[in-house]
Amino acid sequence: MQIQRNDLIGGACAVLALGLIAWLSLDSWAITRCEEFLATERPEGMPGLSLEQAKCLARHMPAPEAEN
Repeated sequence: MQIQRNDLIGGACAVLALGLIAWLSLDSWAITRCEEFLATERPEGMPGLSLEQAKCLARHMPAPEAEN
């Protein structure tokens, strides 16, 4: 059995596809956990937030409006 160029290209595409699926799954899981945190907790003034919760708040809390 000989490995040809097409086999290597197919294998590389398969690895890239699996990596993309894994990355999208992790991103979706993080978004879901963030939505659950925002739905169940009152984040205003909560001491001791984890790094994940702090990132969630930074992503979803509106930025203060600039003063004119």
